[in-house]
Amino acid sequence: MRLALHEALKGRYLTYTNPMVGAVFVKNNKIIGVGHHLGFGYEHAEVNAFHNVQSPEEVNNSTLYVTLEPCSHFGKTPPCCRQLVAWGVKRVYIAQKDPNPLVGDKGISYLREHGVEIHLGLEQAAAEQLNQFYNFFYRQQRPFITLKVAQTLDGRVSLDGEQRTYLTDEVANQDVQKLRGDYQAILVGSGTVLADDPKLTVRHQLKYPPVRVVLDRRGRVTPVQQVTDDAAPTWLFTENQKSTAKLADTAVKVFYRPKWTIKLVIQELAQAGIQSVLVEGGPQLHDAFLLANNWQRLIVYQTNQLAGGTSLAAFQSRRQSTELTTLEIRSVKKIGNAIKITGEMA
Repeated sequence: MRLALHEALKGRYLTYTNPMVGAVFVKNNKIIGVGHHLGFGYEHAEVNAFHNVQSPEEVNNSTLYVTLEPCSHFGKTPPCCRQLVAWGVKRVYIAQKDPNPLVGDKGISYLREHGVEIHLGLEQAAAEQLNQFYNFFYRQQRPFITLKVAQTLDGRVSLDGEQRTYLTDEVANQDVQKLRGDYQAILVGSGTVLADDPKLTVRHQLKYPPVRVVLDRRGRVTPVQQVTDDAAPTWLFTENQKSTAKLADTAVKVFYRPKWTIKLVIQELAQAGIQSVLVEGGPQLHDAFLLANNWQRLIVYQTNQLAGGTSLAAFQSRRQSTELTTLEIRSVKKIGNAIKITGEMA
């Protein structure tokens, strides 16, 4: 199963809204085929492993180790559980059930009904972690939300709020690019767009780049900002009806309503199937998520710098703070000129 988990990671950045899955066929204590989910719309792990078996007839009476319950529905590919029965697989070890209601328990039930021996839960914790966002989305019916901050040792994100201050070096920036690639949406406020003019893209080529989500309540974003280009999808949430006309000649998808809240935005993203969101700022937006208690993880890139004076603080807003929020620190790692601290809600 550990080999299957390792194999599943080959699908990173490729599976889009599908989970990463790995599969290993074993017969007579010998590995005869290894595979992974090749990507959204392509072979599932079980089929890929089958195609990597030297002699397909060997799969008859074999044992399969797979990191996620085999699918049971007709989607972009045929149901894997039916394929396993047709191939004569005798036994299947499954790390975790699929939380997607299209699959959940149905694949296991089909296999059992057709005489396949099922063992559930081997390396389950590792399998759950592998597809943490996918699991959270289907269990909670909302996306997994991570707040990401780059700040100085004195907790400052910029020398002032009007223009961008570069804090992290190239090594840390490369790590941020990898981080972005793991999420299906990158979310910022209009203040960040106006001050930094970021592209909010991932440098390495992705078939399904993250959606750029901009919260622009007053309708300040115009076609001159880089986030309105066609390098990746952009969704803009606004309370200003004029934004639709203003951005009509761009590829930006405008979501208008008289009043948006963090909760309503997240609901809209969930309905669109967005499973994970990386909130990159700015400070007021981060604090709005903190206040709404609508986040799961915080990642801080703490740089080796001081700003002092009237510089802009992380999570700074006009609200009166009344309590501290405690996190469980999951990891601390030095990357370039920053210490990357990852914490989750306690």
